[in-house]
Amino acid sequence: MTRAARLTALAALCLVTVVLLLPAAISVSTGGAAPEFLGDFGRWLWPLVGAMVLVAIGLAIWERVRGHETSNRTAALDRVESRVKALLASSLAAQAQIKLGVLRQPKLAVRPEGEAISSSDLEAVYDRLGHTMVLVGPVGSGRSTLLRELCLVLVERARNDPEAPIPVVVDLATWRAYGTRKPTEFTAWLLRELNRSYGISRSAGTIWLRRGRVAVLIDGLDEVPRVDRAHCESELAPFASVVSSTEPIENLPSVFVEPLSRGQVLEYIASVSPRLDGLESALTPSIWERLDSPLALNLLALTHLDKQVDTIGNDFVGSFVVERLSAQRAAGPTIRALKFLARLGRPDLGAPVHMPHRRAWLPLLPTRPLWLLFIRAVPAAYAGGVCAVAFMTGLRLGLLSALVFVVAASLLLVLVNRLPRVFHPPGRAHGILTAGLGFLAGVLMGLLVGLVGLWLGGIGTPWPYFVAYVFVVVASFFLALGFVPGDAPIPWSVLIAAAPGVSMIWVGPYSVLAGMGVGFSAGVAGGVFAAAVGRVWRTVRPVQQQRMRLGRYWWIQPAVPVLGLVGVLGGLGTMGSWGTALGVALGLLVTPTAARDYVWPFDALAEVAAEGLTRPLSLGELSFRRKALLHLAQDRLLLTRVDGEYRFAHVALRDHLASCDPTALVRATRR
Repeated sequence: MTRAARLTALAALCLVTVVLLLPAAISVSTGGAAPEFLGDFGRWLWPLVGAMVLVAIGLAIWERVRGHETSNRTAALDRVESRVKALLASSLAAQAQIKLGVLRQPKLAVRPEGEAISSSDLEAVYDRLGHTMVLVGPVGSGRSTLLRELCLVLVERARNDPEAPIPVVVDLATWRAYGTRKPTEFTAWLLRELNRSYGISRSAGTIWLRRGRVAVLIDGLDEVPRVDRAHCESELAPFASVVSSTEPIENLPSVFVEPLSRGQVLEYIASVSPRLDGLESALTPSIWERLDSPLALNLLALTHLDKQVDTIGNDFVGSFVVERLSAQRAAGPTIRALKFLARLGRPDLGAPVHMPHRRAWLPLLPTRPLWLLFIRAVPAAYAGGVCAVAFMTGLRLGLLSALVFVVAASLLLVLVNRLPRVFHPPGRAHGILTAGLGFLAGVLMGLLVGLVGLWLGGIGTPWPYFVAYVFVVVASFFLALGFVPGDAPIPWSVLIAAAPGVSMIWVGPYSVLAGMGVGFSAGVAGGVFAAAVGRVWRTVRPVQQQRMRLGRYWWIQPAVPVLGLVGVLGGLGTMGSWGTALGVALGLLVTPTAARDYVWPFDALAEVAAEGLTRPLSLGELSFRRKALLHLAQDRLLLTRVDGEYRFAHVALRDHLASCDPTALVRATRR
């Protein structure tokens, strides 16, 4: 209530000062009259404005200094507790407890460096080491679970002790270092994480970090690339309280997570009786050697639970994945989709429902869909678009204009496109369906572009003769300015703009305007399309590009059929005015400008078009039913869901799926 009153007073002071007092004071100072309701107090306006400003500044400082305390602290502790409990509930260990009906996992023990005695009380070890340590253990040893359980203990401590710091768990896997980073950038990332995960504002987080009111528990150090690891460790040193890692960190005390003993494993198996009866007899000496972590124990128990196998392999993760997917009738699409999601490189174990930017997934595709895009779909779409626009141009503006459009558009395609050569594999019918769909899409877009061009050409019809004349000359000059290469384009642009200026003496400006509308619309569409294809090509891996660098130029395929269809336009209309043909050619001069990636708004349009071109390519790896697929994987305990987002149940599962052979995995599930 105190903070709400303070913020209300601050808002009211600012509103009264800015809306009422300040304008009245300025009016009096410039010789005007003060509002009547102020009466004799008009001469005190400026002192009153100064006093109001000082009070507002005081309230703002009070809010910055004290606003982060009390209510913010309580709310932050509640959000931390809620999120950490959600993370624990979504872990593979918690899912195993539900599936197996076990009340608790084996109690993990830790051993500080230099000590021979282990302890199961991590809180006591944390206090003895001065609230700074590194939890060291291999993948699957339970480090993340221990970190989150310690966070919950520290939350209760912070509730009971107002001076105790607020514990927060942050996933370091979302941090990346590229080259030289400023020292404050790690702090900025940490503040963003506090705000995104726990709703702690940047101002409150800054003050809390400066005063040591936050205990930062860091997970995911192993996901940071090796080249950035040393820099990351030096950056996190001033903030970290507990770090989870597979290796010790210099200058920080290490606490090693002890492996499970054989007695703990047998006790765990006995606690699930009779559901795991027979598992103990299936444990060979080679399995016992690897059965020393909670991950291995959970995977082994879940695999044995549903299948009751007599022989268990040493690859616990692989056996678990096969068992989880063996109940599905058609596991192939699910396996391909999970492998695709695992290879996306999401360090936070994310399995996105919505596809990320193409840079994240396009390099993961095989060569075939890329070949279909560049060799079949793109040329066919361009051919269909040119045919549709040429048809409308010939129908409305005459055959001569259509011929000029077809020839100029095909030549400009060669000019603005810099894609390398690609190969032409044997078999003419290969990808014919893709080419047909691309041609149909091009026709539909071409009709839309043609309609827009005819509308643009008709806008200038009611203009006065002189206005239309000047507009055509000026527009031609600027279009030529973006078209002419070199360091001195102005003389050539003036010469090009002179052509319509002289021609309009005989044909008038309106016919040229009609042709310019169609040419401009088609030039923008063609340039943006070429830029989008270029952007997609630059996203492809060099290895993929190398496989498509043999043979003939890709633009030969659309150029030949497009030029061959010129004869179809013969019966569409009369020869028409050569003024409209000149206008079409002038409008097409915008094509090179629209094909540049750095010219606004064409760059934004090219980015949208590039995303539209690449989205269908992902359907071979991730179908339209991706939500149902992700839900199925969640039911199979391969994925979990936290804060509305799907995540892989464990980093070991993600890495296994990313490196697996989908064909071999499908055969294993069938067996």
